[in-house]
Amino acid sequence: MLNQDTQHLEVDDADKSIWLRLRRNVSISVLGSGFSVVTKLGQTVLLTRFLKIEDYGLLLIVLNLFMFLDSFFGVRVSDVMYRFFQSLKEQQEALALKRLLQFCLAICLASGLLTYVVVLWLSPWVAGRLYHNPELSSLFNIYGCTILISAFSGIYQPILRIHDRFSAIVVPQVIGSLLTFGLLLIYFAKTNVGSYDLRVVVAVFAIGILVQTIPPFVQALRLVRPSLAAVEARKNTKIAAHFRPQLLRCLFNSNLSGYLKFAIDPGDVFLLGIFSSPTQVALYGLAKQLTAPLALLQTNMQTAITPEIGNLMARLKLNELRQFVKQFVRLSILIGGILLLIALLTGHLLILHFFAIQYAAALPVFYCLIFAAWLLLVFLVFRPLAISLDLLEWHNVALLLSALVVLGLVVAGKLTALIMASVQLAEAAILRLCFSLLVWKKLRDSQAAATGSAPGV
Repeated sequence: MLNQDTQHLEVDDADKSIWLRLRRNVSISVLGSGFSVVTKLGQTVLLTRFLKIEDYGLLLIVLNLFMFLDSFFGVRVSDVMYRFFQSLKEQQEALALKRLLQFCLAICLASGLLTYVVVLWLSPWVAGRLYHNPELSSLFNIYGCTILISAFSGIYQPILRIHDRFSAIVVPQVIGSLLTFGLLLIYFAKTNVGSYDLRVVVAVFAIGILVQTIPPFVQALRLVRPSLAAVEARKNTKIAAHFRPQLLRCLFNSNLSGYLKFAIDPGDVFLLGIFSSPTQVALYGLAKQLTAPLALLQTNMQTAITPEIGNLMARLKLNELRQFVKQFVRLSILIGGILLLIALLTGHLLILHFFAIQYAAALPVFYCLIFAAWLLLVFLVFRPLAISLDLLEWHNVALLLSALVVLGLVVAGKLTALIMASVQLAEAAILRLCFSLLVWKKLRDSQAAATGSAPGV
């Protein structure tokens, strides 16, 4: 009896520490995101005031091209880091951990170098033939150097979050945004109206990105330096060979997820722009903009809970993990439901009373997207859990079905703002629910196998 009470106390203490860290880390991330949003708004005001509209458009082309290149050609290793780093460290498998880090560093370096070399090589052709503006070539070359460091974000961000160093990521992001804003302000203040050099403006943005990425990358390398210097000894060779197929499978499924997700986000606006009308893009864009706060909360919650789940799984604390998942889902339903009601009322009032009358058609689109965002918030705990349980392929099945539905609508010529939003709602309400139930069942079965008892509820 005393032993059971002691176990309950240990679980309660573990739960308290997890939720304390979760609240702190989500708060840090939300505050950092808020500061960055405000700073970027200030940058936008400054740029639209001092740049010609054509030059502002060229700047956006440069910035968004590298986001596109990173989405398609960057190798996503963050899931691999969350899946194996904590587990190998907990098992004290030094060689396997060293090889994991070396592998991820090597493919990120190769990806960054390849992307940069391709940009340097093809920038004259892309600028002249694709965008019909040779001036873009030099701008691509200037901003392209950022990809050499940002390519490692899939390594240094998980390492810092696993080590509970969220501020080491957020603070440089805020400082980098503020530095960009400050340098732009100084440059435009000292430059005559209309006599600016767009290359200088792009270089300022490149400096800001480097400030955001270099310090956390360096700090992450310092944290894992003992692991990188580990000697190859003991029986670790068998372990290293054993986890290699799992690593490659996780890497494949993680990157496949990124490509499949493109049809829904961020490819939704892109596809509507090609296969629908500008009016539908405007309606969808407005509705999506109004769901941004809930989407921002999703992102910050996802980054905060992923290392916690990996830590519990690495230490085989399956009972604590089940309790954590249950509590998270309950709190997401409750707190997310309150935020949902606030967002519904706010969005309803804004669309009907603060925007032009033709935007009233965005209301049903907004309803679908906001409910989908709430459901995704409730279910978001199951994706990092699926990574730890090696079930990421089922997440890809859900994304594949959604992508096929969108493709079918494109072929049928039925793609509109409301239909795109309805697909997202159906994906969240049906496919994500089925995926979450599957992951939950696997967790219960794993706990039952570990304890030698029948699965509970």
